[in-house]
Amino acid sequence: MFLNYRADDEKFGVALIDRALSEEFGESAIFFASRSIDLGAKWEPEMFDAVRRSDALLVIMGRNWLESRVPGTDRRRLDDPDDFVRREILTAFELGKQVIPVRLDVRRFSAAELPEPLASLPELQDIHIHCRTTKPDIDRLAERLRKLIPSLPDAGAPPAQDQAAPKFVAHAHAGSTVTQAERFDIAGDFIAGPRFG
Repeated sequence: MFLNYRADDEKFGVALIDRALSEEFGESAIFFASRSIDLGAKWEPEMFDAVRRSDALLVIMGRNWLESRVPGTDRRRLDDPDDFVRREILTAFELGKQVIPVRLDVRRFSAAELPEPLASLPELQDIHIHCRTTKPDIDRLAERLRKLIPSLPDAGAPPAQDQAAPKFVAHAHAGSTVTQAERFDIAGDFIAGPRFG
């Protein structure tokens, strides 16, 4: 899943969603640019390659998402064809990816408020994350994502064990006995050493 967000918009909300979804599905299942792009990598091709590889793109919208301005101008970022948030969403549309609006305690925007290429965004089923019910709302988002994308991993599942690996290895002197067991429960004092007597 690709987290599409604006750097000057609700940074803590985006980080919270990344943390919760990473705990649910594992970090490798979530593309969060500030964490997922390696140091020294060319970040622009990395981002668009991640959009291509993703099953879904979450458009995370906060209070500044719609009206964020290009520095030094009165022009909205969304109206700029070079805006990365806009380009990532349009790339996802072109590739037929699942695009999911996630509203962080903001109203649903109308098509008339958006640039024409993004006018279909309000038609998509969204999810609302409320400030006072953040945890259950994000839990509901994770539950719905798991149904939508059954291939998502389960970060809480125990790692697969290598059945070929020995469970217990010991060396004994001639005449001694070694027993292999699935589990050892030892209580009290335990002293390992040669036997005398």
